[in-house]
Formats: sequence, C-alpha cells, structure tokens
Amino acid sequence: MKRNSKSNGFTLLEITIVMAILLILIGVTISLISPVSSKGKARDNKRLSDISTLDRAINEYRLDYGRYPGLENFLYSSNYLPAGSPDLYSALSGWVPVDLSDYFSRYPTDPVNDATYHYEYFHNNVDYEVSTRLEQLLDKASEDGGNDPLKYELGTNLLLITL
Repeated sequence: MKRNSKSNGFTLLEITIVMAILLILIGVTISLISPVSSKGKARDNKRLSDISTLDRAINEYRLDYGRYPGLENFLYSSNYLPAGSPDLYSALSGWVPVDLSDYFSRYPTDPVNDATYHYEYFHNNVDYEVSTRLEQLLDKASEDGGNDPLKYELGTNLLLITL
C-alpha cells in the first residue's frame, strides 16, 4: 500500500497568513472604535493646559495686584456669562469679569463648556482653586490632592470648591 505524500491539512504558511490578516482586521476595528476615547483624551489634554494657564494667570495677577481676581467667595464658572461681560472669551472681561489681558489674549473655556464639563474658579482672599471635570484622564483627577476624584484641581487650597 502506497502512502500519498500530500496531506489534506493546512500548512504553517497558510495558517500564518490567515493569522496576519485577522490581526490586521482586529487592529483596524479597534482604531475605528477608539476615536471616541481619543477625542475625550484630546479634550482632557486641552483642559489640563487651560487650567494650568488659568492657574499661572491667577498667580501672576496676585503678585501684581496683591489680591486674587474677581469677587471673594464667589464661584465663577466658564459656562456662565456674568452680567456686564461682553462674552465668555474676552480677556478684558470674560467669565471672570476681571481684565486679565496681561496674562492671556482670551479666557480659556472648556471644549464642551456645558453643565457637566466647564472650568471653575473660586477664592476666599487667602486661597484659591481652579478646577475642571475630566472625561478620560481620571487618574490625573484622582491624584491631584483635591476633594473631587472626577475633577482636576489646582490652587493653594484644593478643598475650596465643594463637590
């Protein structure tokens, strides 16, 4: 009885090619699904940059004028336009109605800027805090030393803005 040298199974090369095609398809699928989290991370990175800009401007204003900008014990929010302010972005009188044009050209505002995602600023004439809620980079928010695990907080007292 003679044995046929050809077998009916798959060769190692065929299996490798199929696996490579599957890996490519999985990679493409993941990259198509992941833009949602990528956009959230991009918005969070803008928020982190903006909050740092606000923090720097507040510190420089305090050094220049001996006080914090804005009213004492008043919570300012970037999604609310105070009476008398021309628009949220004006460095002359934006969502904190104080001229900060020496420190930036436009008030930073959250990329979404709604009831959930916005910037906040509060001072009690001794300490201050600026904060923003993050979408994706929650480790930054939980490790900042503040009292809200969903918000990234900077300032001299991170307990001023309550939950």
